[in-house]
Amino acid sequence: MTTIKNMGLVLLLATPLFTLAQDNFTIQGNLRGVSPKVEKVYISYASGGHNIIDSTIVAGNKYQFEGTIHQPTRIDLRAGYSAQAKEKPSMSRDIITFFADPADMEIRSLDSFSNATVTGSKSNIEFDKLRTAAKPFESRASGLLKTAAAEEKAGNTAALEQTQQQIDDLQAKLKEDVYADYIRNNPNSPIAFFALQQFSGALIEQPDKTQQLFNLLPQGLRQSPDGRRMETLIQFAKQTPVGSQAPDFAESDPNGQAIALSDYKGKYVLVNFWASWCGPCRAQNSTLVKLYNEYKGQGLEIIGVSLDKPGEKQDWTDAISEDHLSWPQVSDLRFWNSKVGKQYGVVVLPQNVLVDRTGKIIAKNLTMEALSRKLKTLF
Repeated sequence: MTTIKNMGLVLLLATPLFTLAQDNFTIQGNLRGVSPKVEKVYISYASGGHNIIDSTIVAGNKYQFEGTIHQPTRIDLRAGYSAQAKEKPSMSRDIITFFADPADMEIRSLDSFSNATVTGSKSNIEFDKLRTAAKPFESRASGLLKTAAAEEKAGNTAALEQTQQQIDDLQAKLKEDVYADYIRNNPNSPIAFFALQQFSGALIEQPDKTQQLFNLLPQGLRQSPDGRRMETLIQFAKQTPVGSQAPDFAESDPNGQAIALSDYKGKYVLVNFWASWCGPCRAQNSTLVKLYNEYKGQGLEIIGVSLDKPGEKQDWTDAISEDHLSWPQVSDLRFWNSKVGKQYGVVVLPQNVLVDRTGKIIAKNLTMEALSRKLKTLF
């Protein structure tokens, strides 16, 4: 079944707008009437290029954290309940996500851990604005997901495809009406970069528009390490835009034989970037096998380009066998330095590019549901 990506505030690392003078932060937590009893609180956030994970004991309905951040930073707090608790709350009731400033902050929870108010962080006020703006979309998305689940269970393929299209349209509207508008109206906000990340997604799905929004941010942020990293990702995404000719490549299969994209001119080709160590890649392989078996006789080919690591050829070939991948597979076993990966601007896995019979890119980074719908229109 389809899932909604970027509906609401997606858990991407939030990058700051500017550095504050004070580096230390404290969190004083207060739990009143929270049931079941919370015994520990876990914290996670990014600081100085590292992911920080810690925990503390709750004593007298209170807990405390201290740490160092150099700018407004997204923090997640998670409740750890008593082992004697008969019933655990849903995830939506045991996680607090907020933006922290290098400052003294207080969090008060009432009746459930996540029903909390945060004071002492100006950045979180802006974060709450984004969440408020996104709520109508989240509500609509929840309803559509339930509808899609029911349609899938009933085997109503036509209705399911219509619902999935509604989900895609809703996601696009969320990005434009919430995140893009926030950046345009608040380019100097401490969470403007976070909003840009939500708009762009990890794969920078709209590189030209992302570039336009990026250019609205202050020069200091654009030239910061995080800003330069974002601009690099945007440039990678622009390398192979939909409508352009797919760059040809020739790479070796497990037997050392060269396979070139141009060998399959006259066919529709899905160039699928994956790796044996990539869980999401492996999870989607079963669907790819079904689609390949359905359409290979009608003019579809898949070329698997693996970003497996040096010295781990056996892992690559084992994964091909275990996942029953019968289409051509190539790799130079150079991990993120993969020649073909760099040629196509691959920065995360899985990624894919769909090429038509003339060698033109007609779609990129399709989910398995979207790929299925696309193939039905082609064959």
